[in-house]
Amino acid sequence: MQCQNCHSELPEGARFCSECGTSIAPAPQAVPTPSEVFQSSPFDQEQGASHAASEPTEAFQTPSSYQEYVAPAMYQEYAGLPQNAQAPLAATAYASMPGTPAPGTPYAGYPAPGFPPNANNPYATQSAYTPYFAGAAPTQPRRRNKTVLIVTLVTVIALVVLLGGGITYFVTQSNQRNQAVQALQWDDPNSLYSGVQALSPTTTSALDSASGSPWKESAPLSDSHPFACAFKDGSYHVTTTQLKYIYTCIEKTSYSDFAMQVDVSILQGEGAGFSFRHPGTGDYYTFLYTTQGTYTAEIYSGGEYKRSLLSGSRSQDLKTGVEQTNTVMIIAHKSTFDIYANGKFVDTFSDSTYTEGTLGLTAYAKSSPAEVSFSNLKIWRL
Repeated sequence: MQCQNCHSELPEGARFCSECGTSIAPAPQAVPTPSEVFQSSPFDQEQGASHAASEPTEAFQTPSSYQEYVAPAMYQEYAGLPQNAQAPLAATAYASMPGTPAPGTPYAGYPAPGFPPNANNPYATQSAYTPYFAGAAPTQPRRRNKTVLIVTLVTVIALVVLLGGGITYFVTQSNQRNQAVQALQWDDPNSLYSGVQALSPTTTSALDSASGSPWKESAPLSDSHPFACAFKDGSYHVTTTQLKYIYTCIEKTSYSDFAMQVDVSILQGEGAGFSFRHPGTGDYYTFLYTTQGTYTAEIYSGGEYKRSLLSGSRSQDLKTGVEQTNTVMIIAHKSTFDIYANGKFVDTFSDSTYTEGTLGLTAYAKSSPAEVSFSNLKIWRL
């Protein structure tokens, strides 16, 4: 037998040519007649099956040479089911995981960086569709804004409480002080002194520097400027080189009813003291004492002496001589003025000319230049 294509000799019964691969058609066989019957196979007989006569079968068709193999499509539907056979479960299509290659794609080079080894394996168990990045810590919710809000709210509440408490404290203190002032015994100088000393001063100053002091410094002494106000040696000094002259250094706060106490030391000259109720330039009261222990109270108007309110009096409570420190105090209430020296009542006088004004510290030069030191100032507003 020869190949119809390349005419090579072929063995009997060959289906394909060994040289060119051409399919060899089998020799024609006799077609059975209609009276012939197909017998059942021994397997059919054992199962008790039988076949009825059938029509002759069609001739066998040989496949074409080199037919390409076609892979079955995924999830191919069944053409039919045998009788009483159970239908296969329907395939469910799942969304692919991030980073999973398409079916049929080789896995060389996978997994991608940052993914676990089974990230690209469609058959591996994964967490619920959550991609995992190696080394990435879970992000915690930011609580900064909430914390800032809480801190701000607490701060505001604290400030309100402190402010309210401070206002309440000062109001309470003010009410208590007003009640204590109203309870002062104005007609009894000794009880009045004790009552004022029990109150807290409105102003307290050591007068050792310009810092926090109501008194200011002036230009230094010179031929054209014969008086000066200056802080020196830990106290406030009032100096004048002009003889028969009273010089006063004035602060700017105005008082009506008040008490003032200060330590006074006459370093040179004849006298020292203080002035009060300066309603304007040259208008004031003044109290002076001398190194001999005498004292006087006078009223001035426009810078000129007007009259004496106390004159020629002497007090045993005043220390005499230079560089002697006397603690002098005045309590002014309406038109009455009480004078104290070293904690003792000295004298009192009355006048209604001036009702309000500033305070001053005074030096008096009679026959020689005067320099007076002032320290430890206390002022009570009454």
